[in-house]
Amino acid sequence: QDSESLDGCIQSTLSALYPPFEATAAPVFCNALHNEKVEQRNVGFFFFFKKKGITKEVLQAGLRDDQGRRAKYCGLLFRHEGWPLCIHEKIVVQLASIDWRILKPGDFYLQVVPYLKKSPRIVLKCLAKDKHNVEEVVIPEVSYTSIFTLEWLSTFNGERMGIALENCLLTTDDKIFRVPWDKVVNPEFINKPKISEALVNGVCTSPVPQENLKSDLE
Repeated sequence: QDSESLDGCIQSTLSALYPPFEATAAPVFCNALHNEKVEQRNVGFFFFFKKKGITKEVLQAGLRDDQGRRAKYCGLLFRHEGWPLCIHEKIVVQLASIDWRILKPGDFYLQVVPYLKKSPRIVLKCLAKDKHNVEEVVIPEVSYTSIFTLEWLSTFNGERMGIALENCLLTTDDKIFRVPWDKVVNPEFINKPKISEALVNGVCTSPVPQENLKSDLE
């Protein structure tokens, strides 16, 4: 493909994965273009979710199919169509690393990364025990449809040593938000105003201070 066609394919894929793209375009491209070797990775980085059939719909289905939540979510209209990969303009599943110095004990974030010579993987990144490095854990593909549940994080915490992970880092083009995981996995619904108000408050009122934003996203 020529560069123009490739750019078009990349934009089309990203816009499908991170809607509404008019809101997410800036942070998504900031994420994507951070990777200097992107073209050397055969663009698999961008088409990972679609090639594997792992889209926001699959992740949503995994959450809705949980018997304890099925009745709660049945027939409800999601306020943010991009959930769980993004919450309006806030990116949940990152395409680039976040500066480790922003991480605090109990923080983590999700990122798509190249994995050996295979398709990229979703990894969880958090502060290492020495507090000066990043611990990186590859999430098995069989777990992808259950990532966005409280049970998944509880199980993950039970299988590792150290401080329990509680807060997920979300990014925009110029801010990083520290959001409790229970706020991320409980989406807003248009016909559930009280739940919506709680989630908006949970996501929007805890931004990382401006002086801490010297991250890889710049």
